[in-house]
Amino acid sequence: MEAAAVAAGGSEIYRLPEECVAYAISLTTPGDACHSSAVSPAFRAAADSDSDSDSDSDAVWDRFLPPDHAAVLARADEPVQCESKKDLFSRLCDSPVLLDGATMSFGLERRSGAKCLMLSARALSIVWGDDPTCWVWTASLPGSSRFPEVAELVDVCWLEISGKLSLSLLSPGTTYAAYLVFAIADDSYGLECHVGMLPPKATVTVVVSGSGSSSSKKPTTAGVAMTATTKTSTEHAICLQHMQGEEEAAMHRRKQQYMRLRKGYGRKMMLTREADPDIRCPRRRGDGWAEVELGEFAVAGDGEVADDGVVEVRLEEVDSRRWKRGLIVQGIEIRPKHAAS
Repeated sequence: MEAAAVAAGGSEIYRLPEECVAYAISLTTPGDACHSSAVSPAFRAAADSDSDSDSDSDAVWDRFLPPDHAAVLARADEPVQCESKKDLFSRLCDSPVLLDGATMSFGLERRSGAKCLMLSARALSIVWGDDPTCWVWTASLPGSSRFPEVAELVDVCWLEISGKLSLSLLSPGTTYAAYLVFAIADDSYGLECHVGMLPPKATVTVVVSGSGSSSSKKPTTAGVAMTATTKTSTEHAICLQHMQGEEEAAMHRRKQQYMRLRKGYGRKMMLTREADPDIRCPRRRGDGWAEVELGEFAVAGDGEVADDGVVEVRLEEVDSRRWKRGLIVQGIEIRPKHAAS
């Protein structure tokens, strides 16, 4: 009796109009929409796309695309043409689009539909980047880089790279992480991360000012609302190259040793302190490049983000004054935390 009731109840889904099923699916996530296709033919018909721009499935995938996707794609270097909204969603997940003269790329994270942006090396501020004795700009091989050119470090003792991005370009209510996407040349030096060496520092700073929300305004003594500016910053130690051997890597994570000159004696003194347990090491990406996480930040929800909010990502190694060579920079990618590269 109960089995018959369940079977009868399960068949009720086929009586719902397809637009109702499509609307229900549109309130979920892109991942759930794909999984729902395996539940029943009714779900598959509502979630699967066809070439009819007025179809219910297009209504589903239109809700999964960012509201401003048309304005963003208007900045694309080449026209993006897809037969349906689902095809467009898949296209942006699989192959990011170059914008603004190949200085930025735009894509989507498949699970949530959140925006993924990458600033090319040309869009970054690189100290001494216009000096050919310090940095050279080389054309990347087809298929090796997302952008037509990359920056290669020739020889500097002051390494400083930074990039800025407006928060309005990102998806509201999302926690993002910033990654340096890079490679190491065969003739590199000075980029190693050993015990006794000061590691590079990565800083992520978010500055929000303006009238994004009522909480960003403070009353003055005269009772007049005044716009407040908030600034949050996080800093991490990072490595650009893995340690030479597991034993040395374990030692580095346990403690870092720094050499200091003891005042008045002119002798070297060894100072030891516990290492930063959150030191970031590079990992290999699916496209063959390496990446290291520089930090994370959260974007407020709808109606809470000020139009002039900015996130700045900075990498620097300036304290040791070691001469360095062989860092190849493709760019800085900003994507949802834990999203695969």
